[in-house]
Amino acid sequence: MYGGANWDNLIKTVRNCTPVKAKRIAIKNPNITFFFLCRQYIVINNQGQLRMFNPGDAVFFSGIPWYGVAPQCDAYNKNHMTVAYTTPDDSQQFLNIASYTLADGSPAVDVVCIFGGNYCTNELPSLRANNNNPPTLNQFNPNIQEVLDSGVVKALQDKGITVLLTILNGHSAVGWSQFTSEIVATAFVNYLKTDIVDKYGLDGIDIDDEYSIGIPNQTSLVMVTSIMQQLMPDKIISKALFNDIHNFDTIYKGKKLSDTLDYGWEMTYGGNPIFRLPQYVDKGMGKDRLSLGFWFGQISPNPEKDVQWIKDNGYEGLMVFDFQAPSDTVMMGTLVNALYGIGNWNCQ
Repeated sequence: MYGGANWDNLIKTVRNCTPVKAKRIAIKNPNITFFFLCRQYIVINNQGQLRMFNPGDAVFFSGIPWYGVAPQCDAYNKNHMTVAYTTPDDSQQFLNIASYTLADGSPAVDVVCIFGGNYCTNELPSLRANNNNPPTLNQFNPNIQEVLDSGVVKALQDKGITVLLTILNGHSAVGWSQFTSEIVATAFVNYLKTDIVDKYGLDGIDIDDEYSIGIPNQTSLVMVTSIMQQLMPDKIISKALFNDIHNFDTIYKGKKLSDTLDYGWEMTYGGNPIFRLPQYVDKGMGKDRLSLGFWFGQISPNPEKDVQWIKDNGYEGLMVFDFQAPSDTVMMGTLVNALYGIGNWNCQ
């Protein structure tokens, strides 16, 4: 930031950062819009106040940058976000996601949602493989467990990719919208934190609130996400947005769902985006937290036109479901080139 700039939009400074680490920090906080990373010691005289930064300091801001000339630092803007939902066959297929890069060599996929875990019971473990059919104590299907155990989550993170686990309801009476008790919801969140997020080094949890056969409770989602926000403050809480606009009106301890979700990706695939994303803005979600979903199985008439709409209207980005399918991988490439320009989808 230029010395005469207003620093009121400073969010935080993080020491000992690499460019990869700094970019992942920026993704974790939707309010961050740009940052600079110091390669050398620098003193900035900001309207008489000396601000001193060391090599490796990353300085994060919201708002619009006002850059000056400082050869000791590199500046980065957070422009758009690309999200891939994937059900990988094995760890190598998952690792291959890192081989797709933009023209500058950075990852072409910013966020990967591992699809997924099934919330089946409030008896531990709450996640059960194959929707607990047949009954099992295994938490994940073998392919997902292998990915989580293999170290490839960290391998993608080391490339600058954020990794979330999508958790669906498991065709049972429990579910994201079925909590009626704070005690039960808190126990579930503690389980997710300890046995899932911390254990496997994940960047957060993605919510897919489908397939429960239980009775929905209007307060459930905002209650459980509020508890997640409290117990996992440095982790991302995102949601696959679908048939849920009514949930954004409920207030729990002064918060609405728009206050507890970091990001949302809308998944009524193929429809006109004007009928898909603005309704969430009306309910309090910032455009910089919303992405439009795409799926080759229900493709829109003109995906590139949809991407242009995203850009023209200031939304965060795009999500592709079923990324591991060849047709969806190709479609992601088309969408990325539409988002950033031809030549920005490359496979190393």
